[in-house]
Amino acid sequence: MVTNLFFLVSGENPTLPFSEVRSILEAEGFKYRVLEELTQVLRVEADVNCAQPIKFRAALTKACCLEMFTCKATHDDILANVRKLDIAKFLNSNDSFAVRVQRVREFSRSISCLTLEREIGGIMLEKAGKARVNLKEPKKTFFGVLTDKMFLFGLKIASVNHKDLLKRQPRKRIFFHPAAMPAKIARCMVNLAQSRLGDLVLDPFCGAGGLLIEAGLMGCRIMGFDIDRRMVKGSLKNLRFFGLEPDGLGVADARRPPIKSGDINRIVTDPPYGTASSTFGLATKDLIEGFFSAAADILKDDGRICIAAPKTIGVSEIGIKHGFRHLESHFIYVHRRLTREIAVFKRD
Repeated sequence: MVTNLFFLVSGENPTLPFSEVRSILEAEGFKYRVLEELTQVLRVEADVNCAQPIKFRAALTKACCLEMFTCKATHDDILANVRKLDIAKFLNSNDSFAVRVQRVREFSRSISCLTLEREIGGIMLEKAGKARVNLKEPKKTFFGVLTDKMFLFGLKIASVNHKDLLKRQPRKRIFFHPAAMPAKIARCMVNLAQSRLGDLVLDPFCGAGGLLIEAGLMGCRIMGFDIDRRMVKGSLKNLRFFGLEPDGLGVADARRPPIKSGDINRIVTDPPYGTASSTFGLATKDLIEGFFSAAADILKDDGRICIAAPKTIGVSEIGIKHGFRHLESHFIYVHRRLTREIAVFKRD
């Protein structure tokens, strides 16, 4: 069933969460149309079944809702729209339900979320026959979001639980390295590459294996290399700790990977940079130049690359120079001396 949906996403980056949702929809083969981008909310027209892949895959999404209405964020407009609803379409007489309202940042401070929950719930209770309120374990949760002077209201069809991501943070792994990518960004990068079930995903700078872990848990086949033998051993320990066995893992130079031409579906990688990383005396830019040169040979025709690098490197220009089409870039401020660019490329 194609309908209007809205996704509540993380607010830690202005562009990554929206792109991650779109990438998952495309990777999973769902047709969609973006209706609106609001602060931490993405509205789309799509098949309602897309909620489950988002729930399974997304790192930066919090909830998916079947949209019931949107309106201006005024108390009167909100309650008027609730009264117009045909509640029987969403709530059976034997259902239990709860109403939750969340404010994004500081929008619509004059409206009390708790008061709105109580008033919306009261109207729905009047219209819902024998349905009852259950705030602890409701069968259905109706969810409202206040953002950008707008109010969105819908039936929550998926909540994204990030507890497992927290268990995979670098310090929770058997082998730890201080330069390891946070688990949620690693998973997001695998999604941005539009990795699919069964794809062979390569990380030629695998380090402690964080990107390979996320790709493997998503159902991809995984392969990794690193020039540092200690990192390869540590990566294997981490992969096996999470029940993953790579198709290949070894010591190799990313500029000359031991892979046949056209073998790889996706490359997701975070080359070494910064004081905690070792480049064996090579400049990071030279490493990335060599990587793109090799990637042009080993990547399949429909292959994609998602790579993280310091903004100062200009990774998008490097990729274009080596014949790749630059699809998008996102920027993450890490600290005063490092803003990370996450760039996505496709074979041109």
